[in-house]
Amino acid sequence: MPISKNAEKTVARKQPEARALALFLFTGVLLSACGGYRGGPVVEPIGPGSSDLTSASSASAIEYSPSKIIGINPLIPIRADGSNADAGLRPTLDAFGLIAMGNSGSCSGTHIGNGYVLSAGHCFLENSYSTTLSNQACPTVKVYWGYRGSPSTGSPKPLVTQVSQCTQIIHAQLDADVDFAIIKVDQPPKASVGIARESSRTPAKTKITIFGYPMGRPLEWSQYCAVTKSTVVGKPFNSESRMAHQCDTQPGNSGSSVIAVNKEGIPEVVAVHVAAAPDPIKYNVATYMFDVRRIMKKRGFDLDSLTFETPEQ
Repeated sequence: MPISKNAEKTVARKQPEARALALFLFTGVLLSACGGYRGGPVVEPIGPGSSDLTSASSASAIEYSPSKIIGINPLIPIRADGSNADAGLRPTLDAFGLIAMGNSGSCSGTHIGNGYVLSAGHCFLENSYSTTLSNQACPTVKVYWGYRGSPSTGSPKPLVTQVSQCTQIIHAQLDADVDFAIIKVDQPPKASVGIARESSRTPAKTKITIFGYPMGRPLEWSQYCAVTKSTVVGKPFNSESRMAHQCDTQPGNSGSSVIAVNKEGIPEVVAVHVAAAPDPIKYNVATYMFDVRRIMKKRGFDLDSLTFETPEQ
């Protein structure tokens, strides 16, 4: 059931307590002026007095089922120059964005190319199953790309490489099988991460990693973990389209890409992180891009070419 006609003004809303949406307030030091820094891409420092980031700095992190730390927390705050991420992953850092949903919350997203952004469906929808939203304007949603660095990581100021305005929700879906969203933005970053062209769902034990904005903090890296199960079984998740993984996440990581490096050494998106399994189960949950591709193909959108085609019947 689509959300109300006022969706353009309230694209993302706090989820009902009955669905256990976790909303956690976060604060951050954001510093303003224009300029760049040596040794990395040209960036725009941002912060107090900058009305452009009011929504991002005051929003709460969105999760419809809280993400979890599994064992010891390995999340690493990424430096402004990206030097503490693996070299093969550094070119992707500006492709990860903090999505500020007006005053309603924040999620993580990934630029997959041509101004299209992948995130979680529940960030844009009421928290009820069998809910979709397509071809909807999104004037309250902005994306802050490459937001990273802080005094604790040796960077004097958090930095943002690009700011985009959401122009259209191409499709958002939340149901018993999948949870994902693809939106279109203006002024996208040059960096992007492609979708894996897999002929089947990512198998268990595949080495994966996640970047995102837990609790709305600057970019953090989960380091590496593995696909725990190729299929999630059990309430509230019971679907072949759901991946179980053990990368650590926190609220605000909703919409983070689950990334695997292919045989050619190229990072690719294999799933989108959406939730955590209830305790005492020790894994987080993602939606396979294999299934997102199938759904979008039927709707006339090809994830490989990032173009609209004739919908499948």
